Amino acid sequence: MINNITRFFTETFLNQEEQQDTQQRGIEFAMAALLIEVSRSDEKRTNDEKISIISTLQSLFDFNQEELDNLVELAEDAVEEAHDLHQFTRLLNKHYDYSGRKELVVQLWRVAYADGRVDKFEEHIIRRIAGLLHIDNSDFVQAKVSARN
Repeated sequence: MINNITRFFTETFLNQEEQQDTQQRGIEFAMAALLIEVSRSDEKRTNDEKISIISTLQSLFDFNQEELDNLVELAEDAVEEAHDLHQFTRLLNKHYDYSGRKELVVQLWRVAYADGRVDKFEEHIIRRIAGLLHIDNSDFVQAKVSARN
């Protein structure tokens, strides 16, 4: 009886830990994909934009270089194959509150500004992502100003 109870709690808590780990990896992946989507939207991916993406991911998550390289590579492949952005924004809407999603929009703007200018396609994709993240227009503009400064 004790063994059954112990096994139940062990399996339950391990399962919860695995689920949390899987969810965290999904969040990291979704954020990387959105940052990459911004950088490729103007079809002129620069090294400065890549550095900005890597810097952002390093500041948000605890990655070693190999994990970071793998994440970016997988996210790049996913963005190439993606039909829409909902698959990336859905999890972020569930996991982050409004201020967290707004901060993500600031990070998207920072990637766009990394090469010294914002292309109309970059602005368009950030506006679409902000809409999918349910960010108000005034906060969208504020995020842009914050990233520019």
